[in-house]
Amino acid sequence: MANFRIGGLASGLDTESLINDLMRVQRVPIDKLSQKKQTLEWQRDSYRDINLKLASFRDMTLNMRLQSSFLSKVTTSSNSNKVTATADSTAGSGSYTLSAVSRLATSATNASTAGISANGQKVDTTKSIYSQISQFVGLDEEEIFKDTADGMNEEILVKKAGKEFSLQKLGKHSLEKMGSVTVGADNYQVVTSLDDLDANQKQVFVDEKTGKMTFSQQIPADSKIGVEYEMVQKDTISVGSSTKEVQLSQIGITEFEESITFTWDKKDTDGNVIKDENGDPIKETKTFTAGTDVNNLTENQFYLDKETGKITFGSDLQAGAKAEVSYDHQYFEFNMSTYNETGEVNQTFTFDARDSLTTVIDKVNKSSLGVNMFYDQHSDKVTIARTSTGDFNQSGDGKEISFNGSPFLTNVLKLDSNNEKGGENAKFTLNGLETERTSNTFTVNGVSFTLKDTFDAVNGDSPVTISINNDTDKAIENIKEFVEKYNELIDNIQGQLSEEKYRDYAPLTKDQRAAMSEKDIELWEEKAKSGLLRSDQQLSSLLSNMRMNFYTPLEGATSEYNQLSAIGITTTKNYLEGGKLEINEDKLKEALENDAEGVFNLFAADGDTLGEQGISRRLRDTVTQSIDAITLKAGNGMKTNSQFSIGKNLDDINKRITELESKLADKEQRYWSQFAAMETQMQKMNEQMNYMLTQFGYSSQ
Repeated sequence: MANFRIGGLASGLDTESLINDLMRVQRVPIDKLSQKKQTLEWQRDSYRDINLKLASFRDMTLNMRLQSSFLSKVTTSSNSNKVTATADSTAGSGSYTLSAVSRLATSATNASTAGISANGQKVDTTKSIYSQISQFVGLDEEEIFKDTADGMNEEILVKKAGKEFSLQKLGKHSLEKMGSVTVGADNYQVVTSLDDLDANQKQVFVDEKTGKMTFSQQIPADSKIGVEYEMVQKDTISVGSSTKEVQLSQIGITEFEESITFTWDKKDTDGNVIKDENGDPIKETKTFTAGTDVNNLTENQFYLDKETGKITFGSDLQAGAKAEVSYDHQYFEFNMSTYNETGEVNQTFTFDARDSLTTVIDKVNKSSLGVNMFYDQHSDKVTIARTSTGDFNQSGDGKEISFNGSPFLTNVLKLDSNNEKGGENAKFTLNGLETERTSNTFTVNGVSFTLKDTFDAVNGDSPVTISINNDTDKAIENIKEFVEKYNELIDNIQGQLSEEKYRDYAPLTKDQRAAMSEKDIELWEEKAKSGLLRSDQQLSSLLSNMRMNFYTPLEGATSEYNQLSAIGITTTKNYLEGGKLEINEDKLKEALENDAEGVFNLFAADGDTLGEQGISRRLRDTVTQSIDAITLKAGNGMKTNSQFSIGKNLDDINKRITELESKLADKEQRYWSQFAAMETQMQKMNEQMNYMLTQFGYSSQ
């Protein structure tokens, strides 16, 4: 309502139109600034568009410095059903002959010697192994399961020298008591604080919550750390709502506390926490002692089912109550080892009584052993296979998968190392040399062979010949794509440099746009945007430098192909095109066939001077310099206006427009005030006139 004005009540004049006409003249400087601002924004966007094209072309110059763009190879096999091959850019042209593949590489596999389920009912792989003891053939609880109360023994192989290592078997348990820590034949004293470590003494600190061991001295690689310790499970029982039953995190409990004390915040009848004079909540407690009969518990007793880990209380637990309990439980472990290129891989796995066969299999499969284990319900057997082919165990019994006498693996899962099959190397004869590989895919001098079937030329089979040649067609396509991208860039920049400038077509003002149709606006702005970068010095210099990059011969080249014209690439005859390139494909193909390395160096050579650098290297440096220069002038999406010259000009124009708008608002207000004063005076004159007429006997009626 503040800008609602009515004029001309006394004078009858269209005050608003008069003031608008007066202000229109006053707005001419602002309109000119707005037009200049629009021109700068268009120019900024044109520069940024060119920078995007330059960046895209610069990426291509990187590809043209790769051997694979020029020296890619094509391979052919005389029998792709037997042997196939691929070659990288380092492979030499020529051929290889395989006269025999007497054996393909295989993975070592093993499987249960008999079914693992008892009583004619298959085991449930999702339920805990402990709860199905009777369902497994050969599962002797005393032989398989151990008690955490009996202590843990752990051996850690140091792969990399250091001072910090972790106990793997501790898991989410807490360390209750440390025994001995040895490194080889040396005993290390266990200290109670990190601050107690003395670099001159053989000492170690062990964090009881995380199992992290910190030694006072660096432990060398390939050392063996032996640790003896006792661990305990600590649970926090939190009661969400009133209940008589809670579940421990473990099952197969062996040792448990004789009492459990719960603590909770005392509350008033409205459920509000009661606090003491210091503002701390007042605590209430209740202690339960162990009972022997779940069906005959007093109010303050509890009963623990050690098999399931369920605790039943003689009375309801208070909502919000908490208790801390510590206990020991049963667990089992086993050890497996495999072999790879670096030697033996040995790993010990530890499982709680609550873990299932699915958990066991998943943990083994995710380990560093490089095996794949699964349970087949139909055969009721477990099978395990190496994920890699080949024979890596060249000593001992030669087995690729060893179960190391672990009762769970040998007695429960019925796995026997003597039942292993496979784990053999591929055996073949290449160019007269009989040799082996652990995999059916192997590389020789940049050529990757894949053996697919056995054969033997001595027994009448045809040998397989692998031929390697330069892939000139691919190299030609890469060069053509590069030249086309360059020509597109030249065409775009040259077009903008020579684009006609229509000086009579300035950007439209708001009033002008309001008076025109959409089509007329589009046609007008097409001419207004034309020639924004006409004869731009930076872009002209870029084109000149790029032409020089292409035409300057490569100094120090040992090949006859030391300049573009030598490989059939020349400029077009039309000089108005700004130096576009055209390709004589026959001449280019001949150059690649004769000396692909020389053509590659023409584009990719490195050197200290411009003449010693290949075309792609020169172009990349030139384009990068232009991108940086244009960015200083027109910025990019990451720059603020204050960081580039056009942006600074835009900020200055915006500031001037704001100042002028403020002055025009004041002037417009003065106009309205002046017209209002005139209307007031005219109203007074009209009133005087009416009074005089009335006195002379005239009436306005």
